[in-house]
Amino acid sequence: MVSGMTVQPQDFPPALAAADHDHWAGLADAQTVEALCAAWLAVLVDSLVHARAGVVLMLQADGSYAPMASRPPGRDLSYLADIATDALRQREGIVRRDELGHARLAYPLQTREAQRQVTPVDAAAAGGAPAAERLHGAVVLDLGPADEAVLEQALRLTHWGAGWLIDLLHQRDAEQGQAHHGQGGQLLDTLLATLGERSLRESALALVNRLGREFDCHQVQLGLARRKTVRVLAMSHAAWFDERTERVNLAAQAMHEAFDQRQRIAWPAPAGDTGPVIEAHRRYADGQPGLALCSLPLITGSQVVGVLMLERGRPFEPAELAFLDTLALALAPVIELRREAEQGVLARAWRQAGRALGVLTDSSFPAVKLAVAVFGLLLLVLAFVPAPYRVSAQALVEGSVQRSAVVPFEGYLREAPARAGDLVKAGQVLAVLDDKDLLLERVRWESELEQAQRKEREAMAKANRVDQQQAAAQANQARAQLDLVLGKLGRVQVTAPFDAVVVKGDLSQLIGSPLELGKVLFELAPLDSWRVILKVDERDIGKVRQGAQGELVLASLPGSAWPFTVKKITPISVAEEGRNFFRVEAALGEQAPKLSPNMEGVAKVAAGQRSLLWIWAHPLLDWLRLAWWKLMP
Repeated sequence: MVSGMTVQPQDFPPALAAADHDHWAGLADAQTVEALCAAWLAVLVDSLVHARAGVVLMLQADGSYAPMASRPPGRDLSYLADIATDALRQREGIVRRDELGHARLAYPLQTREAQRQVTPVDAAAAGGAPAAERLHGAVVLDLGPADEAVLEQALRLTHWGAGWLIDLLHQRDAEQGQAHHGQGGQLLDTLLATLGERSLRESALALVNRLGREFDCHQVQLGLARRKTVRVLAMSHAAWFDERTERVNLAAQAMHEAFDQRQRIAWPAPAGDTGPVIEAHRRYADGQPGLALCSLPLITGSQVVGVLMLERGRPFEPAELAFLDTLALALAPVIELRREAEQGVLARAWRQAGRALGVLTDSSFPAVKLAVAVFGLLLLVLAFVPAPYRVSAQALVEGSVQRSAVVPFEGYLREAPARAGDLVKAGQVLAVLDDKDLLLERVRWESELEQAQRKEREAMAKANRVDQQQAAAQANQARAQLDLVLGKLGRVQVTAPFDAVVVKGDLSQLIGSPLELGKVLFELAPLDSWRVILKVDERDIGKVRQGAQGELVLASLPGSAWPFTVKKITPISVAEEGRNFFRVEAALGEQAPKLSPNMEGVAKVAAGQRSLLWIWAHPLLDWLRLAWWKLMP
């Protein structure tokens, strides 16, 4: 296979050298692949082979092959599809004759490359061929009634021309790759130069000066968008400029056109172009014949952050405009980041709020706008629809009257049949104290009383009044001590004063231990009278009123709520678990369940009507008010 050949007209026989020179000129001046293939086919068909028709098939991005050029133009050449398909499939030249004896020639355009990574498109088109062979397409010719000599000559010229065409395509691809590589390096250098400065203004000056050198511009200006206006920030070849001058104002107006229309504007506009409005560009260019302008909006996301305007003495080429569009896309986020870096915290917050408001008011993100609208409507409903407001508090069940059973005198515990939780009747024994010492004490004072009385009788018989009075005093003392002992013996048994439940007390582990006078042995509560003690937080105590109604839900009965009435508010707070609570006493209604002491639950006291939003948010609002008051001088 021949590749890398350059064929000149003088290399062919004299008859071929007299071919149409217009085709050769078109081949030399071709700028695109389509023009190159059309000129090459015209030279081959009209000037070299003198075929009746021809077509060039080239590989497409989707892996198929499509006509790139045909001769004569506009003619239906579908009858050449079969031989073209066979040549592409077999990857070799094919010569056939139809039933009339007319010759047809199909030749594949393929190359062998030493080192190359084949793309999936190439691999699919190759049909499993070795990776070093690449099939570019095929050329198909209709030679008509050609003899064998003409056919052989056509095959040789097609072989030579195929190598030439492939070499030209490779050269064009290499030139485009080098151009793209150069543009990529230029783009990277521009971004690095912009990011290398310390401030936004210095970055803008470096940018406009660099673009002025690279694009041979005598003036490059950068305008920064501020809300709905554009102000000129930097001008090439000028460290300082006056924004009030007419020239700068005209430049700002021209930038506004690109800013408002959000698209690139070039002056002078192409003939017949009815695209963007360019009236401000026309005014800026008045009196300067030959002036070419290009205004590029710097767009990041949905926001225009600035406008870059270039001016020079010759029009901008399409390749330059395409590169400038890419440069604008890359510069927009850089300019935005530099500007945000120099803003304060409040300015950034305001800017973010503006962006959020812009998202809500424009036509983008319909789902977000719907969600915000629904959320706003929900807030309105919560803010204006009243609902019952109730103060929540921890609740504890206690007896309405609570009695304590205490030690009547110092002694030792002998029995303790009762314990916490037992139901006792009035007079039922709760505990018994040891009475051995008391019995001995009774015998002692009885005997002393008897002796004192005998001495008193003897003194009376002798008419000794002094001894009689002394004996009478001793008898009275003994009688008092005896009465005291008898009283203690009557209180040896500690009994229940009424039908009750033992709330607190368990002496089963203290049998035989000494007891002090007044020590609490048991706490008793009546069975038919209860009260609820609410622990209301000090932040909510101002909303609770005496006589207010409420509901109680016990932890043991979570499915039922029992009504109660607030009876008393204790004006003294109690500190528990790091917080202050007020004890609020409430009485249960007649439908109260069968309760036990120390049952816990949650109570809610009615405190009027409030909006749902206030009910949920007022704890946070109260905390914020208190924190603000602390911070205030």
